[in-house]
Amino acid sequence: MRPSPFALLACALLAALVLLPFTARETAAAYWSTDFESGMPAEMTTLGTAIEGTQGWAALGHPGNTYGAHFLRYSSITLYDTRLVLRGLPAHTHVSLGFLLALIDSWDGTELYQVTVDGDLRFNHWFQLATGDTSSWHAPLGATLSRGTNLGFSNGSYYGRDRAYDLGFEPAFQDIPHTADSLVVVWKMSAISGGAAQQWQGGTDESWAIDNVRVSLRLAGTDVDDAASVSGLALAIAGAQPSVSREVRVAFTLPRAGGASLQLFDTTGRRVAEADAGVLDAGRHTLALGDGRLEPGLYWVRLTQNGATRTAKAVVLR
Repeated sequence: MRPSPFALLACALLAALVLLPFTARETAAAYWSTDFESGMPAEMTTLGTAIEGTQGWAALGHPGNTYGAHFLRYSSITLYDTRLVLRGLPAHTHVSLGFLLALIDSWDGTELYQVTVDGDLRFNHWFQLATGDTSSWHAPLGATLSRGTNLGFSNGSYYGRDRAYDLGFEPAFQDIPHTADSLVVVWKMSAISGGAAQQWQGGTDESWAIDNVRVSLRLAGTDVDDAASVSGLALAIAGAQPSVSREVRVAFTLPRAGGASLQLFDTTGRRVAEADAGVLDAGRHTLALGDGRLEPGLYWVRLTQNGATRTAKAVVLR
């Protein structure tokens, strides 16, 4: 017996739930983020890098999380670590990491791109973009933003297969058990530097870049984020997931009154619902978006206030 289209959709949406960093009882609070538009953050050590224009990567991404005008590009031939160190973290039980990754020009497949979290190797993959277009990494649903297209920096027979990824979809970076009051994230290459094809050549031959780096914490002993003790503005999905009420309920905290908005987008980037949160006072609030009329699918919620933005993912099942 062939399963119905609804059954297939339900299975797909349930599978997508592994990507959601929020639960009904515990929610993740955005703790630290950078888009490199205001320069290099003091918390990062970035030898061999420069903040550069994003060229063809600009605006690639999902609603509320796209490449901006600049990203942090690593093009050094000499191999250095790119390091983020956060100290004085509030009490928490888990940490999640997200960032946009750009792979630029003729990667030869012999280099390993690696990311460690407190010394634990969470990502370790090669990419063949010079004479082929493949990788040891099987990107999860939603992670691939572009592949097989020249997005900038170089032109030539080996430079047409740039890639763009949203690593916020990588399960290895989500809900990592963590209670320490400090966090160290390292981006690096495992390779031999040099000018040969099977070495890390850097420069205009091969490079990589990151953008929209963000760290979220699941706070200890809380059902709703205590945003005042973290960074002020906070957003999470409230209630059971997936939703069966044809709407998305959100819990959020405003550090101040006025100038706030909530928007709901589908996976095509179309805005399907919004609410004026600017009429609310500072503090914690819950709202429902969609008025019970949403179609089944994956949605993105974006909360904005005074230039700061928080995003969350939600699933409507029926």
